[in-house]
Amino acid sequence: MKRFIILVGVVLLLVSCTSHGSSQTKSSSSLEIEPADLSEREKIIVNQTGVDYQTFYTIDGEVNEGDVLETSIEVYEKGEGKVMLSSTSIPGDNTKHKENLNSFQILMEEEVSYFTIGDPNGYVRGNEFIPDNLVSFSFVHLEEKITITKDQPVYLSYLIGTSQNELSAEGNEDVTSLPKSVSDAEYAVVFKLELKNTSEK
Repeated sequence: MKRFIILVGVVLLLVSCTSHGSSQTKSSSSLEIEPADLSEREKIIVNQTGVDYQTFYTIDGEVNEGDVLETSIEVYEKGEGKVMLSSTSIPGDNTKHKENLNSFQILMEEEVSYFTIGDPNGYVRGNEFIPDNLVSFSFVHLEEKITITKDQPVYLSYLIGTSQNELSAEGNEDVTSLPKSVSDAEYAVVFKLELKNTSEK
């Protein structure tokens, strides 16, 4: 009888350990996003690229198997938004990030905006015609470390344009919601990050 009780105790212990291990394995993906601390030399190089607006940031953390990190640039005109450019990490085994340098960049010309999404593996580019009556712009970007979790979009930075001579864009305290100044703007470009399950792509 004592032997039977001991065996039952061992089985329960093994089940408990297995369940604990499984819960750890299946923990949600989570990443820390932080403004990149560029050296003086790196800042000089960036200034010589001729880009008008840019955000450089680092990523720390792990994207679990079955999840992907989607980076996108969305353009809004009078509250209506559309995705102009996106880049998605390759699904598969767990992907670890260790202060990986990433960037968003915008080059504004007279009629066209050129967008670039950069990461350690390279970059993707796109362009968009812009309204010809825009005269003022305001750019708001990430200033402190944030944590991004699954199925919770993060609006990292944004550019707002107007046909008026003056423009003020308020900072966005809740980076997980679309800034009101973007939804109200005549024209806006938004840089967005989101962790998703591969089935949601």
